[in-house]
Amino acid sequence: MKLTALLKYNIKQNYLVFIIICGVMILYLATIINMYDPNGLEELIALANYKMPPEVMAAFGFTIENNASLLHLINSFFYGMLLYFTLIIYVIIVGNRLIAEHVNNGTMAYLLSTPNTRSNVACMQAGFFLITILLQLILLTVSGVITSEISFPGYLDIQAYIILNIGVFLLFGVFSGISFFSSCIFNDTKNSLALGAGLPLAFIIISILANVDESLHFLRNFTVISLLDTDAIIAGNAYIGKFAVMALISSLLYISGIYIFTKKDLSI
Repeated sequence: MKLTALLKYNIKQNYLVFIIICGVMILYLATIINMYDPNGLEELIALANYKMPPEVMAAFGFTIENNASLLHLINSFFYGMLLYFTLIIYVIIVGNRLIAEHVNNGTMAYLLSTPNTRSNVACMQAGFFLITILLQLILLTVSGVITSEISFPGYLDIQAYIILNIGVFLLFGVFSGISFFSSCIFNDTKNSLALGAGLPLAFIIISILANVDESLHFLRNFTVISLLDTDAIIAGNAYIGKFAVMALISSLLYISGIYIFTKKDLSI
């Protein structure tokens, strides 16, 4: 199987989950944008408090002021647990399919019986993973800008919004890196999923717990999600350092995964 054929196989295997996850995120985002009221968010806040206890609101980051900007609303109601729990589904499903599933079902032996080297196959799969995540976030960013400009022209800080999405990509570079690394080090999908899904989900759950009560805020130090400081991005404060750390962690995970895959015994 040539690498172009592997790429076509990846697209065929994953296009449906790509469309579903991307479509759901775009729909969620459009709904939240159209909940905005430039004259004040009193009704929205009252409705949210009526529907959910304050503890649940805090846990999921649904905390805004009456005079919050459109970007603050989007950040609070979407660029938090709602986005994390949606996009992580794609990461978990696709990450496990890229390497471990091929080893587990024996197709990796066929892939490597061709002139393709292990490193070529692993790099192809890593590139496919990152590019598809990036493409989803580009579509999400563009749809967010278009929806905002149609519904509330001039109210969205587009520059900060784009930077926010760059930060989300870097964070999911880490999450996908964990999933890809797990897929590379294990020869079976069970163990690959245990680490590749378990660790990112643990980070998200820890972040939720940290939001519940001030006494639990220290838990933020135990999750990579703390590196995405959305409040600093919106306020125009320093964020480059944390972006660099996320990029470094992501790069190390992908490079390590590729290296381990090229050296390990595949037992095929």
